[in-house]
Amino acid sequence: MKARFLVPLLSLAAVPLFVFTGLQPEPDPIPADAPAAISSQEDPSAVITAEDMYNRIYFLASEALMGRDTPSQGLEAAAAYLASEHRRLGLEGGAEDGSFYQRWPYRLLGPDLAAVSLTLEGDAGHRSLEPGRDMAVRGALEGTLDAELVFVESTEGDPVEGSMEGQVAVFAFPMSEGWNQPTRQMAQRQAGWAAASGAVASLHILDDEVSGEDLEALTQQLASPGRVMGWDLPFPQIFVSGTAAADAAGASALPALEGRIAGEIPVEIHDDAHPPNVVAMIRGSDPDLRDEYVVLSAHMDHVGTGQPMNGDTIYNGADDNASGTAALVETARAISYMDEAPRRSVVFVHVSGEEKGLLGASWFVDNAPFPVEQMVANINADMIGSDTHTDTLVVIGKEYSTLGPLVDEINDSMPELGLVTSDDLWPEQRFFYRSDQYNFMRMEIPSLFFFTGVHECYHRPCDTVDFIDPDKAARIARLLTLSVLEIANADQRPEWDPAGLAEVRELTGAGR
Repeated sequence: MKARFLVPLLSLAAVPLFVFTGLQPEPDPIPADAPAAISSQEDPSAVITAEDMYNRIYFLASEALMGRDTPSQGLEAAAAYLASEHRRLGLEGGAEDGSFYQRWPYRLLGPDLAAVSLTLEGDAGHRSLEPGRDMAVRGALEGTLDAELVFVESTEGDPVEGSMEGQVAVFAFPMSEGWNQPTRQMAQRQAGWAAASGAVASLHILDDEVSGEDLEALTQQLASPGRVMGWDLPFPQIFVSGTAAADAAGASALPALEGRIAGEIPVEIHDDAHPPNVVAMIRGSDPDLRDEYVVLSAHMDHVGTGQPMNGDTIYNGADDNASGTAALVETARAISYMDEAPRRSVVFVHVSGEEKGLLGASWFVDNAPFPVEQMVANINADMIGSDTHTDTLVVIGKEYSTLGPLVDEINDSMPELGLVTSDDLWPEQRFFYRSDQYNFMRMEIPSLFFFTGVHECYHRPCDTVDFIDPDKAARIARLLTLSVLEIANADQRPEWDPAGLAEVRELTGAGR
């Protein structure tokens, strides 16, 4: 039976205030629970307790936040709580405008079928295309389309950037067995090749075995709205029946379909969401180093609600990743109590959209509020609180840079933490790619991933606060704090191991 602790500092009753009005409390640089200033000779991490971690995880994984999906009101409530806590601790907003929020576009959109209008022009003349009867479309296009058709026989070779500028790439698309995994992958491969070559769209000619009923079903399926990060529209793909293509060509459509295609594939925006990343900063004390940044990251989102399991539809995400999120706040609290800030600045980034494909972290590094080359290190904390592997912390990426030996050395010097810092125990699971440190590594920022492994409650409703080992989570948060301070106060930046950097470049495509 685990101990039960106090309720969190921000009560559940405050959630509607933050969600619906956006109001925030006035800054209070002296927290009510602050101890006397911690000197540099003391261990600042000692203020982090199991009770502190439990309370924060309790709130973030509560039923009221409904699994913190991206986007959702529960996610907004979590972001408001985190911004409020960082403000209460006296941290600065770290986003571009000095606020705590960096919002990123995550629109729900698809083609506006009612307004799609396309015409093929081949040797036999013009052929108008009607969605559901002659074609299906995916993606959308700004403005009008008027482009030359160019048949591409194979996508085996590497595309040449700009070689199809302003053209539409035409492909054969056998779909006699339906729209299944192999045909979806073929469509993705053909469209990717066309986009990489500079084409404005791809046109896929279906074989004659695709019935009208199949084409109508494909039309509805491809036009269903999807979430897209950023402002660019998804690359337009046009799937044309073999009959319609042959009518325009005046013969068998392939490879004889040459000519032009003209018309419009306008977009319909169903939801213009802008979920938040929360960014907070402790400004460095050294005038020569304060413009270098040690970045801590943890995703605050989870998967929301889903299929009921034992009658429960809320996927609370206590370990994944209220645990890592709480560790960042506790690290900020510990450092904020010190009588002097670290030499380098320390940035706390609570990203959203991790469960959608590491989206919030991707947006952060590509739109960072300070130069990426000034980020000297990243430590990402994700799933650090489960009650499995009681004394083991897996530190993925240890072998790539001097960060790994540094964390090992700190942990060895602190036997009271009772932790074993292990290399990746599950390389076949490819966890390197599956959390937010990946986006920092692809920018060639030395990074580590603090992690304790997946478990039977991973992405299930049973991942609640009752599943958490708060003592273990607190010990890991203490190691995180001490590691950050060592990096932030060192004379030199962390350095890549040459072989490690080469491997990271291979894994991420960085440096290409």
